[in-house]
Amino acid sequence: MNTFFILAQLLNLGIFTAFILAKKEKPEAKPLIDIRAIQLLRLTYLLPIIAFAWSLFLVQRVTPLDWVCLLIAIAGTVLVVKGKVDLGTHHTWAGYYLPHAPRIHSGIFSWIAHPMYAGIIMVILSCSAVYVTRLPWYISALALLCCAYISLFLIIVALREEKLFVAARV
Repeated sequence: MNTFFILAQLLNLGIFTAFILAKKEKPEAKPLIDIRAIQLLRLTYLLPIIAFAWSLFLVQRVTPLDWVCLLIAIAGTVLVVKGKVDLGTHHTWAGYYLPHAPRIHSGIFSWIAHPMYAGIIMVILSCSAVYVTRLPWYISALALLCCAYISLFLIIVALREEKLFVAARV
């Protein structure tokens, strides 16, 4: 059972990471937040991913909480993938927006305004619950600090995106 859990988590983590990795930003994309905050985000998002992957190799016994965390992580990854697919050519990396892009109301966006951000936060929370019980406290603390920054960043960016969409309707 441990092997299945570890493989499922690693597969989900691989898919999640592939979809959130920064691609070359579109030249017309504009920052929603100070560029230094975006650069800090790019520096911080890999540490929790590495910490979580490392913690999976320390699994001695899979608990019911681990299984719940796996389901939450899978749901978060599905939101990220579906959000990115539904955005299509209008997708930009977190912290950027396309000035003339329309607001998407179809697909997953008909259910939730920011599925990618919500999915990332779901993955962060579920993975943190796994690694915090397995890694040394100082590594967990550093990874959690990164996760707190990432979550705060995404919330601020989501609020700024909403403000832009409201202003565009006026």
